[in-house]
Parts: sequence; C-alpha cells; structure tokens
Amino acid sequence: MSDQPEQPTGSFQPLEPDSAAAQPDVRYGAPAPKRKRNPLVIWLSVLAAVLVIALVVVIGLLVVGQGGTPATDATGTPTVTATAEPTPAPTATDAVPAAPVRPTDCTQLFPAGYIDSVTEGGILELNPAWAQPDLATEFIGSNDNALVAVISANTDRLNCILGKSSGGGDLGIETNVLVVDAATQTAAIARMNEAGFTCSEETGGTMCFTETTEDAGTYGERHFLRDGTWIATRWSNTSITGWTQTIVSTLFPA
Repeated sequence: MSDQPEQPTGSFQPLEPDSAAAQPDVRYGAPAPKRKRNPLVIWLSVLAAVLVIALVVVIGLLVVGQGGTPATDATGTPTVTATAEPTPAPTATDAVPAAPVRPTDCTQLFPAGYIDSVTEGGILELNPAWAQPDLATEFIGSNDNALVAVISANTDRLNCILGKSSGGGDLGIETNVLVVDAATQTAAIARMNEAGFTCSEETGGTMCFTETTEDAGTYGERHFLRDGTWIATRWSNTSITGWTQTIVSTLFPA
C-alpha cells in the first residue's frame, strides 16, 4: 500500500452560488434567523410611549381642575368644602326703636280733657286765630339761635301755641314737634349742654331745661329728644307745669 494520499478520481467542480437567497429550513420546526433591531427605532418607541403617558396625565389633571372632583378611597381624607355661615336674623333687642308717628294736630299731643283744663277761664287758647298766619315762622320753641336755626329749617313739623285769646302779649307756651336724624339729635343735646341747659336721662330719652327770671318776667325752655323725635318748648310768664311731660307720655306711653 502506498504512503501517498489517495487522489480523487474524476474532476471536481465547485458549485455556483444560487441566484435566490437561501431560505430557512422550516420543515422540521427549525427557528428562523433572528433579525437585529435598530437602536434608533427602539429609543423612538420608548419616547413615544412616555409622551402618550404624559399626555394622559395632563388631560386628567385638566379635567379635575375644571370642576371634577377626584374620587377618594376608603383611607383618603375627604375634601372639606367651605360653606357660608347663615346670617342670624336680628332679634328684638337688636332692632332700632322706631320713632312714634308724629301727630298732625296739636290736640293729639294731649290726653282728653287736658287742653280744657289749661284754657279754663278763657284767657288762654290753643292755636288762636290771630296766631295762625305766623304759626310756622314766628313761634319757635327756643330762644337759642343755634337751636332756632335747626328747628326752623325743618318745615315738616307740628307747631302749637297756647296763647292769649285776645291776641299778643308775653304770655303762653310755644311747642314744636319734629323728626330729626341721629346726628342732629346728638348735636342738639350737645348744644344745650354747651349753652348751660340742665340735661338728664328721662323716659328713655334726654330732657333738657333752662329757666331765666328778669324784670319782665320768667322765661324758660324744656326739650325732650328720643329716637329721632324732638319736642321743643318755650314758655313765658305762665304757671302751667307738666306740659312737656304730658306730651312725652302721649307719644311714648309706658
């Protein structure tokens, strides 16, 4: 036997590559060759997923912010909604006392029989005919210039005079009843204190009076102010007492 390698018999021809690409052998379940993924495509897919999640979160927040109320679980703290406290209704003690209805006639200021008692004898008369033309302009319940200015400026007032039936003379009582605001009432009382009137609390209001005796006789004033009602009275040379107090009792009964 020769030591030389055996030489092939016949001629050897290399196979020419097939023009069609080789197909995987799937006849017996052989796995298909794995395709390599492009890294750029992977990152773009991840970025798109993140953007979608972020968009969903933003839309959810906008919906809640526009009036939606997120649901709470069993352990969550419920949202407390502030509610306006109801305004308590005013009680009787809070109400401002209403001023009495101002009478439209002087006889309504006194109880029955009072005027008859002070005019007995015919010397004095309530609103005598001779005083009617100037009743609203000449017969003012004060001699103090500051008080006269306030009383005269109030044209919606009741004017009364108890004067001599025969006319004229320095004898009688002049009274004005008017409605004023709180500021005017306070200012009037302050002026009377400044002018030397004696003022004190009485019948739920303020009573101020002054009296002067001269050679011609005795003159005085008495004023009562309460709840916006001002009773202004000036008298001269008369011994009638209780005139203003009687009016107060009529307008402010106990």
